[in-house]
Amino acid sequence: MTQSNIEKFMSDAEKNKELQAELKAMGNDIEKITHCANAKGYAFSVSDFKSFIETNKDELSDEELESVAGGVTFIPSNISFA
Repeated sequence: MTQSNIEKFMSDAEKNKELQAELKAMGNDIEKITHCANAKGYAFSVSDFKSFIETNKDELSDEELESVAGGVTFIPSNISFA
């Protein structure tokens, strides 16, 4: 269920310009992004989100990455938000 919530959030963020603007305003704060997602009904934790991104980093499109955190830079074994 958690993964499907994250996938839905990522999909919706890619399509929704207002949500994209909210996320970009949060900069690189994954805790704020997760809190925002939770407040909008997407139930997942910060650690769930980090795990999802790390696991799926090679499968996520540039658009998906850009829509979450205003752009995400991945470094193996570390997640760094630009």
